[in-house]
Amino acid sequence: MSTSPFAADPSIRRLLAEDYCLSFEGNHLVVEHVPYVTPSGDLAYGRLALPVTFSGDAVQDGTGNHTIWFVGEQPCDEQGKPLPGPAASPHAITPELTANFMISSKPKDGGVFLNTYDKVTSYVRVLSHPARALDPTVTATPGADWIEIPDDLPFVYRDTGTARAGLADLNAVFRGHRVGIIGLGGTGSYILDQVAKTWVDAIELFDGDVFDNHNAFRAPGAADLDDLRLRPNKAEYFARQYSRMHTGITAHPVFITAENVDQLATCTFVFMAAADAREKPEILTWLRDRSIPAIEVGMGIQDEGGRLSGLLAVVNHFPDAGQTPTAVAGGRADEYDRNIQVADLNCLNAMLAVGSWKRYLGYYASSDQVGETIYKVFTGDIRNRERETVEDLGEEAAA
Repeated sequence: MSTSPFAADPSIRRLLAEDYCLSFEGNHLVVEHVPYVTPSGDLAYGRLALPVTFSGDAVQDGTGNHTIWFVGEQPCDEQGKPLPGPAASPHAITPELTANFMISSKPKDGGVFLNTYDKVTSYVRVLSHPARALDPTVTATPGADWIEIPDDLPFVYRDTGTARAGLADLNAVFRGHRVGIIGLGGTGSYILDQVAKTWVDAIELFDGDVFDNHNAFRAPGAADLDDLRLRPNKAEYFARQYSRMHTGITAHPVFITAENVDQLATCTFVFMAAADAREKPEILTWLRDRSIPAIEVGMGIQDEGGRLSGLLAVVNHFPDAGQTPTAVAGGRADEYDRNIQVADLNCLNAMLAVGSWKRYLGYYASSDQVGETIYKVFTGDIRNRERETVEDLGEEAAA
C-alpha cells in the first residue's frame, strides 16, 4: 500500500490501525465484514461502500455528505424489524458488484461527517449494534487488511464521476469499442469531447486539415496561442489535448476518401463529421458492407435577412436499417464547408449525434430506432423520423 494514493490518507490509516478490513474497488472504499441482522433474525456480514473523491491523484478525506451504500440484505434490529434509514436503492460499484441499499443517518449535530473515519465507524456502529445484542463476540474489526483492485479503464486518472453516480454497469457497454471520428472541425471536436469521457477502449481521429484561429472558436476548450502559431494538424492537436484524460487515442492526419477508407477497418463505430460530398456514398457503402455502424452529421445554416436559420441533421447508418442515402451534404460537393457554422450549433449537432450513438448501444432508453434527427433553428423543434430525401430536407430548410 506504500505506493497507493491512500497511503497518506489519515482516515484509511486509522481504520487499518483499528483492524478494519478494507478494499478499494470501482473507485469505492469498501468496508468488509460488517456484522448485521437480516430480516429472518440471523447474523450475517455485509459490506459498506462509499465513493472516493480524488483531486487529481490525491485522496480527499472529506466525505461531502452523510449517505453510504450497503451490500447485503435489509439491515434489521435484533427482532428482525428493518432499521430506520436503509432504503432499497441499487447502486453499481462495478459491473459485477451492486449495493442493495442506501443508508442515510446524519451525525448528531445534523451536519455532515468531517472525514471518512467518522463516517465509516458511525455506520458500522448503527449496523452492528443489533448484531452484538444477539452475539457479543461479533466484530467488524477481524484484522487489518487492504486490497486494492486496479481497474483497466482507459483513463489517465480515476473516473470518480461514474462511482458517484453508480453507473458502472451501464458504462460497461462502451468497453471493447474502437470509435472512429472523421473530421475534427466544430462538430467533430465536440463529438470527441463526449466520446473521450466514456469507457471506449480506443478513439481513432481522422483529419488532414490544420487547426487555425477560426477552428478554435468552434471547438471545446480554449486553444493556446502558441499552438495556433504552429498550425498543427487537427487530428494530432486534438489527440494531444484529449490524451491528457483518455488513453488509446490515435491521430491519423489524413482525409478519409474512397481510396483510403480501409483505415476505418478496425473501428466498431464511426462518426462522419466531415467528408467530400462526392465521397460519402462510397464511404458509407464500404462501412455498411462490413456491418460497421455510422452516424453522419451536418449543418445547413443560412443568413435569412440578418438572422441565422436552417437545419442540423444527424443521420443514422446502422447495419440493420438497410441502405440509406446521405442527406447531410445536400447533394452538392463541398456545400457543408461553405455553410455558416457557429459553436453552439456545432455543439448541439454533436450532442444529438452522441445521444443517438448511446441509444444505439443501449445506454439510453429508446422507444424505436429512428433514421435521423432534425433540429430546425427557426422553430427550435427536434424531430426524430424516418430518413427523407435530400429534396425534402432542402425544402424544409427554406420553409
